[in-house]
Amino acid sequence: MRASDEFLEFCSGIIQNFDAVYGPEPEDWIRGALGHVHQERHLVLRDYLNGLLSGHYSDAQLSEIYHSTSPELGFLDNGELRQFLELARDMIGKSGIA
Repeated sequence: MRASDEFLEFCSGIIQNFDAVYGPEPEDWIRGALGHVHQERHLVLRDYLNGLLSGHYSDAQLSEIYHSTSPELGFLDNGELRQFLELARDMIGKSGIA
């Protein structure tokens, strides 16, 4: 699967020292990264994440797609990226994020 434009924008907001920039919690990091995606495209990003997280992609494949965006920050290969993307997907559309 190719990285969508919205996923590229989202990943551009996942930066080094993001905890100091956005806040200490993963939800803060996601809100910060979502700030790089035009608000009207958040639901498109959620649909893309649904496809990535549908069970058709292994953690290694998710990592490959993520790294194709040239992110500043890496995730451990223990499912950490999947957990982060699941949280992002679940946050979009809730609590005014959409």
